Amino acid sequence: MIKNKVNKVITSKAFFIVISILFSIMLWFYVVNVENKEITKQISGIKVTFLGADDILADRQLIIRENQQTQTVTLKLMGRRSILSNMTADDITVSVDLTDIRNTGALDRAYTISFNNGIAENEDIYILNKDPVYITVEVDKLIRKPVLVKGLLDSSEGAVGVAEGFMAGPFEFDPETITVSGPEDVISQISEALVVVRRENLQKTVSGMMKYVFIDENGNTIESEAIKVDTDTVSVTLPIYMIKDVVLSVGLIEGGGATSANTVVTVNPEVVMLSGDPAILSGINTITLGTIDISDFEYSYTNDYTIAIPNGVENLSGEIEATVTVTIKGLETKRILATRIEMINVPEGFTANAITTYKEVTIRGPAEIVELIDAHNIRIVADLSALGQTTGRYSVPARVDIDGYSEAGAVGKYNIVVSLDPKQEEPEPD
Repeated sequence: MIKNKVNKVITSKAFFIVISILFSIMLWFYVVNVENKEITKQISGIKVTFLGADDILADRQLIIRENQQTQTVTLKLMGRRSILSNMTADDITVSVDLTDIRNTGALDRAYTISFNNGIAENEDIYILNKDPVYITVEVDKLIRKPVLVKGLLDSSEGAVGVAEGFMAGPFEFDPETITVSGPEDVISQISEALVVVRRENLQKTVSGMMKYVFIDENGNTIESEAIKVDTDTVSVTLPIYMIKDVVLSVGLIEGGGATSANTVVTVNPEVVMLSGDPAILSGINTITLGTIDISDFEYSYTNDYTIAIPNGVENLSGEIEATVTVTIKGLETKRILATRIEMINVPEGFTANAITTYKEVTIRGPAEIVELIDAHNIRIVADLSALGQTTGRYSVPARVDIDGYSEAGAVGKYNIVVSLDPKQEEPEPD
């Protein structure tokens, strides 16, 4: 009977609840008094935070030297296992107040320690040792200065940066200068910001946003976390231009008994070296300096012509003028006094009279033809169509025709003087 009652109590739900509560209480007492006892722990690598370094010191033109900005602290702590066992350097804040510093130099400063998660010093945790006891802060003068950006085209060993027949223009940067700030002993070493473009066999312009490095006057790279800049990248353009030799030439107007086959043309210089956008320069093969009428001279002509360079192209040779000489070969000249003067296209209602009654003309052609030409073969013809309805005397251009000898022609320009008068009405017959 009693045994049955005992078994019933042992197997009841209430019994198990009571036993569980008692076990939990015993376990809690064990953990608190045995397992969660006070322990010590050393934590290293705790970063130091400097209060006022980025704003207040900067306003005073001061800065902490680079080697001071990465200082750490080591602490030896004592506390309950439950608090210290999982604590790391990230759970601890070490702060140094710099707001009262106004001069450069090395200073020993005390620091404050705080714990995350609401843990209080001298209540939940105790600091047994600090290393170092003080933080040494080296304060330097803060300077700012603009640094010029420069570029370097670099290719791998044995390769060419720019393809044959092309050339690189000067680098273009935006911005052209970078403002740097930091400790005087670091910033004073910076000579320029260098952008290195690594390309091979370039035939077109390179552009894009690129990084740079600071170098000193000897070309050595300067790296420091203390250097502050207003931009990490710059817009870089490296223009690539085509280079081409272009021939200089002149146009010839045949006349005066001469054709291009009877001329020798020399141009000095014969070619100029041009550079420009490949899209423009590839279509330019010749530059025409001007047009020469070979009927204007007998045997030789020399003149200087301006070398007109197309838009978007640069003349690398530097010459701005070219000297052109044209020489006639294989022909003879002869002077003849011409008396046959004709006028055509006389304005309606007017009569024209030649004041000029003869003109010496120079003819040119093959020697055997020139020998046969005489005054009766030559006509001086003046076109009066441009005079209009006006009376008076005028000097008008005239052409020279050589009848019967098309192989020859007149050399030079000719004018004659004519008078223009109204027609007289004829009287009616009786």
